[in-house]
Amino acid sequence: MEDSWTSQLTGRTVDAVEQWEGCPCVIKLSGGYRVQIESLWRLLSSGTLALTSRDEGQLFGRKEPVHAISELSNKLLGHTLTAVQVSRGTADLTLNFGGQTLQVVSDSSGYEAWQVEGPIGTVAVGQGGGNVAVWG
Repeated sequence: MEDSWTSQLTGRTVDAVEQWEGCPCVIKLSGGYRVQIESLWRLLSSGTLALTSRDEGQLFGRKEPVHAISELSNKLLGHTLTAVQVSRGTADLTLNFGGQTLQVVSDSSGYEAWQVEGPIGTVAVGQGGGNVAVWG
Protein backbone atom coordinates (compact mmCIF):
# COMPACT_ATOMS: atom_id res chain seq x y z
CA MET A 1 0.00 0.00 0.00
CA GLU A 2 2.84 2.41 0.83
CA ASP A 3 4.23 2.17 -2.71
CA SER A 4 0.96 3.36 -4.24
CA TRP A 5 0.83 6.64 -2.30
CA THR A 6 4.55 7.35 -2.59
CA SER A 7 4.44 6.80 -6.35
CA GLN A 8 1.76 9.51 -6.59
CA LEU A 9 4.36 12.03 -5.39
CA THR A 10 7.37 10.93 -7.43
CA GLY A 11 7.99 13.15 -10.46
CA ARG A 12 6.12 16.15 -9.03
CA THR A 13 7.84 19.51 -8.74
CA VAL A 14 7.93 21.88 -5.79
CA ASP A 15 5.56 24.80 -6.47
CA ALA A 16 5.90 26.51 -3.07
CA VAL A 17 7.31 26.18 0.44
CA GLU A 18 5.21 27.96 3.04
CA GLN A 19 4.57 28.35 6.74
CA TRP A 20 0.95 28.31 7.87
CA GLU A 21 -0.53 29.13 11.22
CA GLY A 22 -0.47 25.87 13.14
CA CYS A 23 1.70 24.14 10.54
CA PRO A 24 5.37 25.10 10.52
CA CYS A 25 6.16 23.86 7.01
CA VAL A 26 4.06 23.09 3.94
CA ILE A 27 5.59 21.84 0.69
CA LYS A 28 3.20 22.35 -2.22
CA LEU A 29 3.80 20.01 -5.15
CA SER A 30 2.48 20.10 -8.69
CA GLY A 31 -0.83 18.38 -9.32
CA GLY A 32 -2.43 19.64 -6.13
CA TYR A 33 -0.36 17.58 -3.67
CA ARG A 34 1.14 18.94 -0.48
CA VAL A 35 3.25 17.70 2.39
CA GLN A 36 2.42 19.27 5.74
CA ILE A 37 5.27 18.96 8.24
CA GLU A 38 4.49 19.29 11.93
CA SER A 39 7.79 18.13 13.41
CA LEU A 40 11.53 18.59 13.05
CA TRP A 41 12.75 18.71 9.45
CA ARG A 42 16.26 18.88 8.11
CA LEU A 43 17.70 19.49 4.67
CA LEU A 44 20.74 17.65 3.40
CA SER A 45 22.60 19.10 0.44
CA SER A 46 24.74 16.48 -1.32
CA GLY A 47 24.50 14.36 1.85
CA THR A 48 25.61 17.13 4.24
CA LEU A 49 23.37 18.80 6.81
CA ALA A 50 22.54 22.26 5.43
CA LEU A 51 19.50 23.51 7.37
CA THR A 52 16.95 22.45 9.98
CA SER A 53 13.68 23.82 11.28
CA ARG A 54 15.42 24.49 14.59
CA ASP A 55 17.83 26.92 12.91
CA GLU A 56 15.05 29.52 12.60
CA GLY A 57 16.15 32.87 14.06
CA GLN A 58 19.72 31.77 14.81
CA LEU A 59 22.69 33.89 13.72
CA PHE A 60 25.46 31.25 13.46
CA GLY A 61 27.97 34.05 12.76
CA ARG A 62 25.82 35.58 10.00
CA LYS A 63 24.78 39.19 9.65
CA GLU A 64 21.11 38.20 9.45
CA PRO A 65 19.30 35.42 11.34
CA VAL A 66 18.28 32.22 9.58
CA HIS A 67 14.85 32.34 7.93
CA ALA A 68 14.42 28.58 7.62
CA ILE A 69 11.30 28.46 5.42
CA SER A 70 12.65 31.08 3.04
CA GLU A 71 15.99 29.28 2.74
CA LEU A 72 14.26 25.91 2.28
CA SER A 73 12.14 27.44 -0.45
CA ASN A 74 15.25 28.78 -2.22
CA LYS A 75 16.75 25.28 -2.17
CA LEU A 76 13.67 23.30 -3.28
CA LEU A 77 11.50 25.54 -5.46
CA GLY A 78 11.17 24.06 -8.96
CA HIS A 79 13.00 20.83 -8.08
CA THR A 80 11.48 17.46 -8.95
CA LEU A 81 10.77 14.85 -6.28
CA THR A 82 12.72 11.77 -7.34
CA ALA A 83 12.08 9.38 -4.44
CA VAL A 84 9.98 9.06 -1.27
CA GLN A 85 10.88 6.79 1.63
CA VAL A 86 9.29 6.10 5.01
CA SER A 87 11.30 4.48 7.80
CA ARG A 88 9.60 1.52 9.39
CA GLY A 89 9.10 1.83 13.13
CA THR A 90 9.51 5.63 13.22
CA ALA A 91 7.53 6.90 10.20
CA ASP A 92 10.37 9.31 9.40
CA LEU A 93 9.74 10.68 5.89
CA THR A 94 12.52 11.26 3.36
CA LEU A 95 11.92 13.25 0.19
CA ASN A 96 14.72 13.22 -2.39
CA PHE A 97 15.06 16.07 -4.86
CA GLY A 98 18.25 15.11 -6.71
CA GLY A 99 21.09 16.59 -4.66
CA GLN A 100 18.70 17.91 -1.98
CA THR A 101 17.15 15.57 0.60
CA LEU A 102 14.43 16.70 2.99
CA GLN A 103 14.07 14.50 6.07
CA VAL A 104 11.04 14.78 8.34
CA VAL A 105 11.90 13.34 11.75
CA SER A 106 9.05 11.98 13.86
CA ASP A 107 9.85 13.54 17.22
CA SER A 108 6.80 12.46 19.24
CA SER A 109 5.34 9.12 20.25
CA GLY A 110 1.87 10.65 20.26
CA TYR A 111 1.60 13.49 17.74
CA GLU A 112 1.54 13.31 13.95
CA ALA A 113 4.81 14.32 12.29
CA TRP A 114 3.54 14.85 8.75
CA GLN A 115 0.65 14.33 6.39
CA VAL A 116 0.41 14.15 2.63
CA GLU A 117 -2.71 15.50 0.95
CA GLY A 118 -3.70 14.94 -2.65
CA PRO A 119 -6.14 16.79 -4.85
CA ILE A 120 -9.06 14.83 -3.38
CA GLY A 121 -8.03 14.61 0.29
CA THR A 122 -5.57 13.05 2.70
CA VAL A 123 -3.40 10.31 1.27
CA ALA A 124 -1.06 9.39 4.16
CA VAL A 125 -0.28 10.44 7.73
CA GLY A 126 2.87 9.78 9.76
CA GLN A 127 1.28 9.10 13.13
CA GLY A 128 2.84 9.25 16.57
CA GLY A 129 4.44 5.99 17.58
CA GLY A 130 5.79 5.34 14.09
CA ASN A 131 2.61 4.24 12.33
CA VAL A 132 1.60 5.37 8.85
CA ALA A 133 -2.10 5.55 7.98
CA VAL A 134 -2.88 5.46 4.26
CA TRP A 135 -6.14 6.22 2.41
CA GLY A 136 -7.10 5.80 -1.22
